[in-house]
Amino acid sequence: MVSSDVMKPIIGYDPEIPGRFPQLSWACILIEGVSNEPSPMALTAKMRLAELEVRAVLQSTPIAEIPAVVAWRRVFSSFGAKPTKYRNSLEALLRRISKGEALPSISYLVDLGNLVSISCRVPLGIFDVDRFAAPAKIGFASGDEHFADLGSSETDHPEVGEVVFTDADGELMTRRWCWRQDRRFASQPETQRALVIAEAHHEEGPQDVAAAVRLFADLVAKFSPEIQITQLSAPILDEKSVD
Repeated sequence: MVSSDVMKPIIGYDPEIPGRFPQLSWACILIEGVSNEPSPMALTAKMRLAELEVRAVLQSTPIAEIPAVVAWRRVFSSFGAKPTKYRNSLEALLRRISKGEALPSISYLVDLGNLVSISCRVPLGIFDVDRFAAPAKIGFASGDEHFADLGSSETDHPEVGEVVFTDADGELMTRRWCWRQDRRFASQPETQRALVIAEAHHEEGPQDVAAAVRLFADLVAKFSPEIQITQLSAPILDEKSVD
């Protein structure tokens, strides 16, 4: 079941983001009633099929020429992140597939996100809504925030001016926009409510992010029809929005 939100914002953008990144497009949903267990075999099979389709595409279209990748590399460069060192999450997935690797089956939500991301060619972020203070904000780092890398036991700090997700308490949720997620806010086996957001900066971005959340919702409806899906807005967040 899909509905539209009439609630307090769960996520939004710093007022300076639209001016800095005028081609930004986004779409997001809230899913509730999740059982984030290992993926059913049918979902894993869909992921394997999608990998084959992606490999076929990459035979004729290099990763560096995919419109979403081109745009995200430009965006990363604009805030000082070397894009060939720090790969956006979509590009990281595509590179693994191009090397003949199968994406690991991690959990229902992660597998759904990876399947949708490679199928629609946009990065997808998934966050446990009950682990962060809403509204989350996509904005610029002060450099004082602490980051617990999902792929590491180390804690570090973002660069000043880096685009990041933070929650209403100022806790860092991602680094370099869609490079890495903080492990504190990632989906867990016990996750029951999750925020799903797709973002893009290329010309066809509006269509692609809409297709991504639509596909995510369709897959959820197929595999877990009991889950509630709510379409969310992501407004510009001023100081009043986070009080």
